[in-house]
Amino acid sequence: MANTDALIIDLRYNGGGSPSLIQLIYSYFFDEPTHLNSFYVRETDEWEQFWTQAHVEGPRMSDLDLYVLTSRRTFSGAEEFSYNMKNLERGILVGDTTGGGAHPVNQRLFENLYVSMALPFGQAVNPISGTNWEGVGVIPDVAVPSEDALDHAYLLAVRKLKENTTDERRIASLDFVISGLEAKLNPVSVGEAVLRSYVGHYGPRRLTFENGELWYQRAPNPRMRAIPMTETLFRFDEIDYFRIEVVLDESGQPVKLVGHYDNGTTDESPRVGGT
Repeated sequence: MANTDALIIDLRYNGGGSPSLIQLIYSYFFDEPTHLNSFYVRETDEWEQFWTQAHVEGPRMSDLDLYVLTSRRTFSGAEEFSYNMKNLERGILVGDTTGGGAHPVNQRLFENLYVSMALPFGQAVNPISGTNWEGVGVIPDVAVPSEDALDHAYLLAVRKLKENTTDERRIASLDFVISGLEAKLNPVSVGEAVLRSYVGHYGPRRLTFENGELWYQRAPNPRMRAIPMTETLFRFDEIDYFRIEVVLDESGQPVKLVGHYDNGTTDESPRVGGT
């Protein structure tokens, strides 16, 4: 991952883990020793600090853009990872507020009562905030429904990459990705009559209409659902590097399909039949 442009860490379904693993992962994101978190243990009246490690295998990624995805199901150790990230201002949290479990616990079983309980024996204390996320969760920097968090984080990452490049071909490729993500997050509705009017054969390509949706196929490949980006431009869930445009004549009738690719190339297929 050291050669990536940006890194998205998905903790939306992570219920927790080891502080030492958090320590290891964070060690790749900082050049200098950094205090991440501390745990106070009530019974022994002792503190345990967690700092980034002095040595890691492979290159560090101290300048890499980081994004962390969160949800209500993000809990415990996954919350610590998110909370550290937010307080250190090392990355951007995207999603929903986390579950709110900061205190380490031990299980206690009362066999005669058929009861078990999780009993906290200490507390996490962040060196920057002086507190933790117990009962309140970690509030994301960008609050969006957790199911959309990946697309939002991806969009943030690509937009930032575009801001930091002057290469025209690179910008065009990033714009292709950006427009697809924006269309996915802001769905467009096209009327059934319009979609039906596009049905037909276009050389090796074919558009069909079924169950209220337009479908695209280029033989011998499987057909794919055409998802509107505009009234005449469509994307596909199966492939993110290709889109199809319906070109209309002056009377509004479809005359050809134009394929658009993420490298800037296009190809055309004139309409040859209406069924």
